[in-house]
Amino acid sequence: MKLYVMRHGEACSPTLCAGVVQPDQERALTAHGHEEAKTAGEWLASQVEKIDLVIVSPYVRAQQTWHEVAQHVAAEVIETSSDITPEGDAELFASSLLARLQIEPAEHVLLVSHMPFVCYLTAYLDRTVQPPLFPTAGIAQLDLEPLAMQGFWQGMHCQD
Repeated sequence: MKLYVMRHGEACSPTLCAGVVQPDQERALTAHGHEEAKTAGEWLASQVEKIDLVIVSPYVRAQQTWHEVAQHVAAEVIETSSDITPEGDAELFASSLLARLQIEPAEHVLLVSHMPFVCYLTAYLDRTVQPPLFPTAGIAQLDLEPLAMQGFWQGMHCQD
């Protein structure tokens, strides 16, 4: 089972979104962020035909990132989860996801989330790696073993 953990594309700063101060959850992707997400979607499509389960943060920039990726990769089930926002509890979410995947198997799972959640999640799943810093639209790949309640770091895809 493969897990792809993706950070959203480049977002505008809170003070530059539409020229006004925006709440964090409403920050949108920049034009460059849209392009990053599109390129990441193209790469993901070269890796898999279909994603069985996609879980996306409700924040605007994560939703926009998924929208770009979805132009290139089909998905069976798409969910929005407030558990994977920047303040989310990575350990609690990982435990819940692994337990769910024991009874609802999936070959390919994609999460679209934020820093620092993505780095803590990957480090929790594979405790042999330090929490990695994710570039915008970076995608970490892990092999998951839900019955063993762990993952194994396979690498990071980043923009060139």
